[in-house]
Amino acid sequence: METRWATVDGVHLQLPDDCTAAELRDELHKPDDATLIAVTGDLVSVVHDEDQPLTEMVAGCAETYYFRRPDEPQRNDVLGASEIDTALEDPSADETTFQRPGIGH
Repeated sequence: METRWATVDGVHLQLPDDCTAAELRDELHKPDDATLIAVTGDLVSVVHDEDQPLTEMVAGCAETYYFRRPDEPQRNDVLGASEIDTALEDPSADETTFQRPGIGH
């Protein structure tokens, strides 16, 4: 099984290529209501399908992941993005991807 390095909530660790959001949550002892947010360059992805391997989504290319709980204080610009709340209210696919806040083209 292949592995890669990523940062999850500020900790740099190895992730198996085929890991899912649910497996990552379980291994890191995150609460069930925490949503996985992936940051890939200038894109942010909100993962809705907990059981699909991350490598089958844009989220699988991420260098940085965060677990975000409902109503938690804003930790950074990414987690404070209003697009996350919108994506959580009406998930229409396995993940919702949008432009990273603060990056303009």
